[in-house]
Formats: sequence, structure tokens, C-alpha cells
Amino acid sequence: MNERSNRFFVWVWRINGLLLLALGLLAVMGATALVFNIGLFWSRDRPEQHLAQVAGANLTAKGFRLGEFRRIAGTQFLYAQLAPPSEYIGSGSSGGLGTARNLLFFDTVTKKAHWFLPDNDQTIRSFSFLMDPPNVNCWNDDGEPCKRDQKAIALLVETEAPQTTAATGGSRTVALASQDGRDLTPIARSIGGLLGYHQPSADSVLVFYVSAGSARVLDAETATRKVRSDALLSSNEQDAAQPAAAAARGP
Repeated sequence: MNERSNRFFVWVWRINGLLLLALGLLAVMGATALVFNIGLFWSRDRPEQHLAQVAGANLTAKGFRLGEFRRIAGTQFLYAQLAPPSEYIGSGSSGGLGTARNLLFFDTVTKKAHWFLPDNDQTIRSFSFLMDPPNVNCWNDDGEPCKRDQKAIALLVETEAPQTTAATGGSRTVALASQDGRDLTPIARSIGGLLGYHQPSADSVLVFYVSAGSARVLDAETATRKVRSDALLSSNEQDAAQPAAAAARGP
């Protein structure tokens, strides 16, 4: 009786061992197939990886890539970013684009394209399309976001020169352009960086930035790209203290 029981358990252990071995082999095969598919996906001849010439620009020397064309809301134009490959390897970044060096605009009516910048030497640190009506929080009674018909009316862009110099106090420029990437007008030069922007109305944009170590706020017209005001960012207490200090000093 004991001998039969021992044989029974021996066979059970053997079967369990074979099942575990089979599961292990299946896991290894699945992992191998997954790695192979990922490698095949990234090694496929995607067009942006072998782009040599586009819209009159030779891209072979610097290995730039052209991203996907995207619609500019409310206009007949599309745009795509020109950038080097991403330097970071991680989730969602491997095989992607780095920081933009130029923008390519395409007119869907004339079927013609044009570049935003005359060359690809500068770095586009940030860019945003200004909208009419502006991007503001809008919610329906049921808590769902409002669906608003918006039209791009201008482009706010922050560019950085290829060489930085301490004497200028900053190497970046903030500029406004028309929604099709033409008529580029600088509104703040030699700055340290952009702190964001706010669009209180369709014809006005407030730009916050750093210059010579101080925060400033600039008010510009989106249509004419004229600067209405440009001043240090101050508080009510500071504004009230300035007349008092002047009165204390006397004439």
C-alpha cells in the first residue's frame, strides 16, 4: 500500500514538473516574440528616418527628422516639426523627435509648403497657437467640456540662439507670427526664458518671461504684433511703496 502511494506521488510530482517546465518555455517564447516585434517595429524603414530632402532643405548632414503634419485649427494650413532624434530612451520617447529646430507649414489650397525659420540653426524651445476665442475653461451644466469652434490667429514662439553669451543676459527670443508661420516679429530679445502666457482676449496676449534675473510681463496685440507695454512684474504693495518713497526723499 505504501509502495503504491509512493509511486502515485512520484508520478504526480513528475507531471507537475513537466507542467512547470512547459509554462516556463511558453513564457520564454512569449518574451522572445515580444522583444522581436518591438525591435522589428523600431527598425522598420519609416520615412522620417531616411529623409534627405524636403521643401528645398537638405537634411542629410544633421540627420533631422520631420514629424507628422497636424492641422492648424480654423485655417487651411498644416504644420510639422523638424527636429533631431530624441536623446532620451524611455516610455514613449525612443524613436521620437527631440526639440524642434524648425516648422514646416503646408497650404492645403495651393499645395505649397514654406519654412518658418530661414535656417535650422536655432532651437524652438516652445511654441503655441493663439486662438479666437481664447483657450479658456468652459464647462456645460453636465460637467462636460464645451465644444467651441476656434480659429488660430497668431503663433507665439520662443527660440534660442545656437551660441549663448553671458554679456547679453540671455540667448532666447520671444516672437509673434501670423497663424501660417509668416511675418515673424520679435517682441522680447535676449531673455532668460519664457514663464508662460495668458490670452485675456482674442486681440491681446500677456507674456511672462525672465530678463536679467527679473520677471517681466509683456502685453502685445495678436493681430498687429505690437507691444503695448513691457514692465517688471510687481505687486500692489510695491506700487504703493514707490510714491511713498519718492515723497520721503523730497524734492
